[in-house]
Amino acid sequence: MTEDVVIPRRGRMEVENVEGNLIMDNGAVSTAQPGGTIRVSGATECKDDCLFESSLTTSELTGRNGDIVVKGDLNVENSIKILSGRLFVEGSLKAKRMEVDKQVEVDGDLDVTEASVGGSMKVRGNSKAERVGVGGSLAVDSDADIGVIDVGGSAHIRGRTKGRVIDVGGSYTGDGPVEVDSIDVGGTVKINSEAMVGDIDVGGSVKLEGGETTGKINVGGSFKASKHLVFRNINAGGSAKISGGRGGDIESGGSFSSDGDLTFEKIDVGGTVKIYGNASGRLIDVGGTLRVEGDLELSDELDVGGKASVEGTLKSRRVNVGGKVEAYKVEASDEIRTNTLLTQKGATADYIEIGRRGEVEGPLIAKRVTVKNRARVEDIYAEVVELRRGCRANNVYAARIDVERGCRVRGEVKYTESLNADRDVDFGRPPEKTEKLPPPPI
Repeated sequence: MTEDVVIPRRGRMEVENVEGNLIMDNGAVSTAQPGGTIRVSGATECKDDCLFESSLTTSELTGRNGDIVVKGDLNVENSIKILSGRLFVEGSLKAKRMEVDKQVEVDGDLDVTEASVGGSMKVRGNSKAERVGVGGSLAVDSDADIGVIDVGGSAHIRGRTKGRVIDVGGSYTGDGPVEVDSIDVGGTVKINSEAMVGDIDVGGSVKLEGGETTGKINVGGSFKASKHLVFRNINAGGSAKISGGRGGDIESGGSFSSDGDLTFEKIDVGGTVKIYGNASGRLIDVGGTLRVEGDLELSDELDVGGKASVEGTLKSRRVNVGGKVEAYKVEASDEIRTNTLLTQKGATADYIEIGRRGEVEGPLIAKRVTVKNRARVEDIYAEVVELRRGCRANNVYAARIDVERGCRVRGEVKYTESLNADRDVDFGRPPEKTEKLPPPPI
């Protein structure tokens, strides 16, 4: 036979086992021996502030208009529901469902199926849940194994984070390793250890220690990875910076930099790109400047609005640079189009075009070379060469050569088929038709 136990308002009672419900009103209960457990077969109902001076085991726990304090472990078979109140547990907490309007603090571990807290929630031990929803802030001092973290303000996990979804309105910080399917944060994300994440969608900024992202990284502000990163797609509205890596597409409205070797599919940046190491990929499209402190190899195209500087060898199908190219050597299987081309060993392509008033250092080797008005070049080795008005060149070796008025060639001009030159062209030496041209230096 069950019998409810009712504690008078502001009363205090020693209780061991309750074969029914335990009803309290601004009261306190304890066990006869310190360290014991109050066991309630039915529900525990609290009004105003209620104190449990030992551990509590019950089928349900309800409260309203006050704080519930448990000086031990709290084990609830079914649900916890506290209206206009707070819950403080000095041990571990276990329940199927928990709903608290204001605040929850657990000094030990948390093990629930689902938790909903209107204000803040702090767990000093490990946390395990299918879903945790918090209106304000969530703090876990140890590991968190939570399927869905849904927080309106901020979330800080000091240990390892493992789950499916992190959805935070303000900021998320993970001090330990993070392994989740997706992160959706309105403000900032900071992960101070290795990350294994699917999609990242953040309105502000992201800082990662490194790791792997298998989905899309979409950041409204800045993105930074301080160690090697494996990625699929990075899209940053501001700047993006990684410490070397391997992945797919990189898009940034401002700048991108890599402090280490980089393998990628495509880089599309509105401002500047800096790669401190070797780089290889399919395509680079930069509105401003590009700097690579190593070799750069592209299977498709390099398109730069301003200046491209490569300390090593630049290899690409096409090179299209609006301003200046600086490299140890440039090799293009299709074409090179630029205004200024400065190399130590030269440039090779199927077609090379130098813009108006351009400048070239190093030999040009191609099937066809076009040098536009008033540009200055050194040696040319080609099948067809066109020097337009006012150009300057050192030596020209080709099958067919066209030279417009005002041009000057200081050294040799050798050709195997034809030479068409305006009358006022200044040849330093008489042009020579020959059966065999000298070989190019590269």
